[in-house]
Amino acid sequence: GKIFPALALAVLGMLALGAVDAQDDRAHLLVQKATLTNRAFAGKDLPIRYRIFNVGSGPAYDVTFEDDWSAEEFESISGLTSGSWASIPAGANISHIVVIRPFTYGYKGSSPAKITYKHSEDSEEVQVAYSNDDLLPVLSSKEDDKLSAAHVTEWVCFLGMSLALVLLPVVLFRPPQSDAKKAKKA
Repeated sequence: GKIFPALALAVLGMLALGAVDAQDDRAHLLVQKATLTNRAFAGKDLPIRYRIFNVGSGPAYDVTFEDDWSAEEFESISGLTSGSWASIPAGANISHIVVIRPFTYGYKGSSPAKITYKHSEDSEEVQVAYSNDDLLPVLSSKEDDKLSAAHVTEWVCFLGMSLALVLLPVVLFRPPQSDAKKAKKA
């Protein structure tokens, strides 16, 4: 009874907001900041990828990008932690990669990357977007050695047990030889 009219009103409201938003040719930038490796290790290169998506219906102008990595905790290896683009068209995206190297292990704070942009070339109003910020777990070089070791002992045990599983039934269920056949062979 009462739920259907409320639901219909909510759907109409969303459609009306969508129609207003569709007429508004404005850019809307989303920023993603992610590591390109599964694990970060102290003293090893760590690539960071920034992806800037324009999910709006208009281009973004005078786009600037800034990120700050602590000089006490990270060394910049390659790439720039800032950049700028004249425009990003609607529906387009840009990827930017920076390689850093953590000095020590532990949880490292990562501040969000900051993006600024304008809705039009002559606009005075500057829009700001921020990426995600996370705690970055950095493992020690000893952990790296453990995870990337050849694991020879484990493989030898595995092969020995597999061989036992195959040979044990053969030995146990071998047909018995009669004493007469043994005497003939001798």
